[in-house]
Amino acid sequence: MKLYKSIVISIVIIVLTSCRAAIGLIEKPAIPTPDIGADIQKEKYFAIIAPEGWNSFKTDDVVSLDVQNISGNLIKAAPDFGARIFILTDKGWVEVKNEMIYKNNPFSLDPLKMAGEMAMVSPELPDYSVPYDIRIFIVGDLIENGKEVRRVGSYIDLKLSP
Repeated sequence: MKLYKSIVISIVIIVLTSCRAAIGLIEKPAIPTPDIGADIQKEKYFAIIAPEGWNSFKTDDVVSLDVQNISGNLIKAAPDFGARIFILTDKGWVEVKNEMIYKNNPFSLDPLKMAGEMAMVSPELPDYSVPYDIRIFIVGDLIENGKEVRRVGSYIDLKLSP
């Protein structure tokens, strides 16, 4: 009887494990990243984080980002970091306006600088009473041998709630 119970328990565990593995293989359909006219590669040019201490992650609040150049080359950036904001809808990523006003001059991000720079955005959302998945792109001009060679960037995905 003990052997029978062991065999039944083993079969149940194998069946449950294989069912769970099959469920884990189901992936959400990939939603392509919008083309914004730059070489966008996550974690190649910029490391971007949205520190919890700086953000409420509320739909009606500013989003503050810590941006660090991890490219190995100097990157020139506009005062707004070339920020572009998209919200995820049933039609894919839809761009929304950045309401933030910037007064700074363009600047350079040194790859050797350990501390990042702060970027702030304020998405203009269609309805501030509903949650949103947003994607924020940060873009700059990669400098090699003193010349701008290409626009580069990265992005961060965040969830905002009312």
